[in-house]
Amino acid sequence: MNTNQYHLISDNCAFCNKPLHGRSDQRFCNDTCRNTYNRNIRKAERVPPHQNSKQIFEILKKNYEILKKNSHPGVIVDHNRHQHYAIDDFYATGINTKFITSIHIDEAGDSWNCVFDRGYYMDFEQVIVKDFPEQTDIF
Repeated sequence: MNTNQYHLISDNCAFCNKPLHGRSDQRFCNDTCRNTYNRNIRKAERVPPHQNSKQIFEILKKNYEILKKNSHPGVIVDHNRHQHYAIDDFYATGINTKFITSIHIDEAGDSWNCVFDRGYYMDFEQVIVKDFPEQTDIF
């Protein structure tokens, strides 16, 4: 029997410091103290959200809506339903290319910037937008 653990046990509640009655291994005087103590521990361990997280998510939603639309001026839709934009027309949609959710590398080695299940590829003259449903797979 390990006697080192017994000197850690106090005769008072770990939250409110009231005297304990009953079992020798009891740490809290009631469920409220136990719940409050554990809630405070979890709250202290929680990582605070980034200060701009709400604005970043709003930008991501706006980018997604822009990529989902098919009716922007200057857009050409090919037989594969891929959208083709001139670079200037693409930026005129109001997209913020700084914020994406993932990157997809295709068979040719090209990097597609994705916002959820929509991706875009930029070369020197045009931007191509297409669907990548596998980018939203969680596992």
